Amino acid sequence: MTEGRRSGVRARGRAASGHEVDRLAEIEERLAQIERAPGLRERGRGLMHRVIPVEAARHFRNAGREQLLGVRAIVDFWIDKIDDSEGRGVRDRHESIEITE
Repeated sequence: MTEGRRSGVRARGRAASGHEVDRLAEIEERLAQIERAPGLRERGRGLMHRVIPVEAARHFRNAGREQLLGVRAIVDFWIDKIDDSEGRGVRDRHESIEITE
């Protein structure tokens, strides 16, 4: 809020005193500091980078990927079972999966 706008601030139907305007400026500055501070997600990532080595993080990420591929295999298996029971035949499963490090 600009100084010009602050001078027009009213407190409960009356013009704001100098103390109230100063207090409002202080609160606005504190809010700006909070908004500039890193959020919980950024602080958590920073902590993880300090605690877990890069190589370990890579292994965990790869393990998570493997778990998802395992779930995909289960889903594909059951989709094929349903298709077979309905006479649809096995679907074409040729696909390319790009692996990045």
